[in-house]
Amino acid sequence: MVSVDYPFDTPAGADVDPEGLRLLEKGPLARARMNGEHEVWLVLGYQAVRQVLSDPGFSREAATRPGGPVTNPAGSNPELLVSMDPPRHTRIRSLVAKAFSPRMVERLAPRVRELVNGLLDELAAQPRPADLVRLLAEPLPIMVICELLGVPDADRARIRGWAGTLIAETAHTREEIAAAIGQVDAYLAELIAARRETPDTALISALIAVNDEGRHLSPTELISNVQLLLIAGHETTVSQIGNSIVTLFGHPEQLKLLCRQPELLPGAVEELLRHSKLTTSTMPRVAVRDTMVGDTLVRAGEAVIPLIAVANRDPAAFPEPHRVDITRTAPAPHLGLGYGPHYCLGAQLARLELQVAIGALLARFPALAPAVDLDDLEWKTGLSTRSLHALPVTW
Repeated sequence: MVSVDYPFDTPAGADVDPEGLRLLEKGPLARARMNGEHEVWLVLGYQAVRQVLSDPGFSREAATRPGGPVTNPAGSNPELLVSMDPPRHTRIRSLVAKAFSPRMVERLAPRVRELVNGLLDELAAQPRPADLVRLLAEPLPIMVICELLGVPDADRARIRGWAGTLIAETAHTREEIAAAIGQVDAYLAELIAARRETPDTALISALIAVNDEGRHLSPTELISNVQLLLIAGHETTVSQIGNSIVTLFGHPEQLKLLCRQPELLPGAVEELLRHSKLTTSTMPRVAVRDTMVGDTLVRAGEAVIPLIAVANRDPAAFPEPHRVDITRTAPAPHLGLGYGPHYCLGAQLARLELQVAIGALLARFPALAPAVDLDDLEWKTGLSTRSLHALPVTW
């Protein structure tokens, strides 16, 4: 029997879903009705979410077919890497994964530090209070991904506009989202054609070269997955930088500890990824065969939605799960960047940007503080990410 409605009516700025936590107390799975239409399984427990994210019995492709349980219309494109199952997923991911290898990310580190220092110079010159979203969280990830892909700097503003539409669930109409998809795809088709004529050393040119040599990608696969890298490659990091700073502001003893001991930064970033809800929904799957998830039978054809933010607060995996502890040595890795075949392709790059941005910010402005009450912050609504409108700060 369907017992709850989904999505939950959670305030936009909440760092977890209280309804999801309530359901988790009763068991790792719960039945729900999504958008008043689809009956789905909500997957809540840590081990259950890991199973669903990694078990080939749960298909992303099946979830994106017409009538599937998709909350973000842009995510129903079957040409996207995140919408594919192996072996197609394996083939395409292998082409783009090299750009995000630990070695490539390490090579990017000096440039990321340079960009952050430049942005902090601009921040220091601003009258106080200053908006940390506009001056750091938004510009850094788009700068990095555009350089990585070889997208002209002059086009950043247009890309930010498209990104804000493509991550919408209810903030834009389906017609507006479809129009934005058409615009960004047309832009990328022109850019890919230009890079084919005049290659550079960035990723789009590298993908074209690999593709033309081995015919690994169809034209629509190439455009769609460059779009994925461009939009998803920066939008989630924009949100997570702001979310992480807000979490630290809300736990001043942890903020002071991190300022005193900057060597704790890598672990702090992991704890912030665990504790701070990033996505308001997780890419659904559909069972392609009867599968036991814990003690629950999920039948073939039934939809499942893994709730990562809830799983990251599962007391069975994380002692005192609602406490922020940047020295935490958890018995289990968090799921903030996913798990299994669809583990975040840009995880290492996201970690780099978060570590450099937060570390440099606190080193430069050790007295950094919110300029408004945290309860008064304005959060964007109707998006698939938890994201701030602005974060006024002083120092």
